[in-house]
Amino acid sequence: MADAAHHHTRPAGRVEIDGHFIRSGNHRERKAAATEGLIGLVCVMRYLPLLVVALPISAQSIPPYVPVNPALASRSALYAQPFIGPATGWDVRIVGDYTNAVEAVSSSDQRDYAFDAEVLQLDIWISRDVSPRVFVVGNVAVRGGYDGFLDQFLNEYHDLIGFRVPARNIRAANQFEWAFELGGAERTRERPGTFIGDVRIGAGFRITPALQAMVSLTLPTTTTDIENWGRQEIGTSGSITAVALRTDRVAIDVGVSAGWTPAHGELAEFQRTVFGGALVAGRWRFSGRQSVFSTFWIQSPNWHDTGFRALDQAEITLDLGALFILRAGWPELQVGITEDLLPNGPSVDAGFKLGVRW
Repeated sequence: MADAAHHHTRPAGRVEIDGHFIRSGNHRERKAAATEGLIGLVCVMRYLPLLVVALPISAQSIPPYVPVNPALASRSALYAQPFIGPATGWDVRIVGDYTNAVEAVSSSDQRDYAFDAEVLQLDIWISRDVSPRVFVVGNVAVRGGYDGFLDQFLNEYHDLIGFRVPARNIRAANQFEWAFELGGAERTRERPGTFIGDVRIGAGFRITPALQAMVSLTLPTTTTDIENWGRQEIGTSGSITAVALRTDRVAIDVGVSAGWTPAHGELAEFQRTVFGGALVAGRWRFSGRQSVFSTFWIQSPNWHDTGFRALDQAEITLDLGALFILRAGWPELQVGITEDLLPNGPSVDAGFKLGVRW
């Protein structure tokens, strides 16, 4: 992390586009960094299956959703956890999420906030029933932040559907930047590459066959020391989830969450410590064992009084996709996307998911 007093001249190493300063960099450095995120995801996905033994397939459930934006992930420990039904043996789920994020907003007093990155989020979830009502959950997180390679593709895609993203259109393609003025100084956060994130441990109790309570802790195990890429404190989360509907083909869950994470660091005065969230999640089995799912997630603001909507607003995200079991005895495959439902808020613009569950 590097801080410098704010001034209105062009910062070193940046060029100005429509009033926004972006990093210039040389072409060779940008090209090498653009592939780093893809290499990290491919390497992790290649070797993770070696860590998993052959496990029985459990009944389909709705996958959890974990907020991607590091401005959220470095504060709240909340996440969307649909109902976890009874199962025998270990349940293992690996989900990789590669996201293109861009935010370029200004405060009412003409301070700028820019977050332009591609973000890797890979979660290894392990759960097991210890009794018919009690279960335990663990999560190991791999995270990353990169220059990326998707900007041009997404610009053309949004042009095609007639939904432009102004922040992306005015910025140079595939260049990482996280910079903002706050607390009287210009703050910059460096590109971290690939690293281990916070580990989560939790336990749940099925109060009835259609109602569960769950608590979890995130431990400050992040392996990068760059500010705002990890919580740097123990985070807490508690949730109540209910089955609103279960049929042979349709499942609907609803839930509420609350959590607490201590404030820390040089921006502690702007950090909220108490958080709330809610989810509505559904799954429709349309053929055999093949299903589609979606989760609507809303989370209270993680920051306050920064003057930037990208920090001070609530997160509203739609996580959706499909679950496939192509042959009896094979693991369940997950493909999906996440979409930002609150423009200029802390939700990321577009994320692509690929997962497998034993």
